[in-house]
Amino acid sequence: MKNLLIAVLLLCPLTVAADDYAYDGGSYWTVTGVDTEPGRFDDYLSDLSKVWRKSLQMMMDDGKVLSYKVFANVNNRADEPDLWLMVEWKSAGEMLDTPRDYFDENSKKIFGSMEKGKKANDERGKIRTIGSNSLLRELNFK
Repeated sequence: MKNLLIAVLLLCPLTVAADDYAYDGGSYWTVTGVDTEPGRFDDYLSDLSKVWRKSLQMMMDDGKVLSYKVFANVNNRADEPDLWLMVEWKSAGEMLDTPRDYFDENSKKIFGSMEKGKKANDERGKIRTIGSNSLLRELNFK
C-alpha cells in the first residue's frame, strides 16, 4: 500500500504540470532575413511577387503551407535585414521532410525547366543576399 501511495504521489505532478503551461504550441514558421542590394529593393519585391508568391501558392494548394508574409524592416540598423520573409507551415514535418523532387517539380512548373529556374535564381542572387533563416514555433496563450 505504501508503494502504491508513493507511485500515485510521484505521478500527480506530471498530470498537473501538463495543464500548468500558459500556452499551447502552434504553427511552425520559417523566417528568412534578406538584404537587398542598393537601389534594387523594388526589383526584388517584384521578383518575390512573381516567383516566390507563385511557389507558395502552389504549396498552399498542396496543403503544405498555411500562409506567408513579407515584412519590411522600416528602421533597420547595421547588420539587420531589409526584409523578413515568413512562411507558416502546416507542420515542421511538411517543411523538413518534403523531398527535393517536390520543389524541383514546382520549379519546372514556374520556369518551364530546371535550367531556366537555376538561371533565374542566379540572377536573383545579384539583387539580394540571404542573411539568416530560422525555424520558429508559434506559441498561443491559453
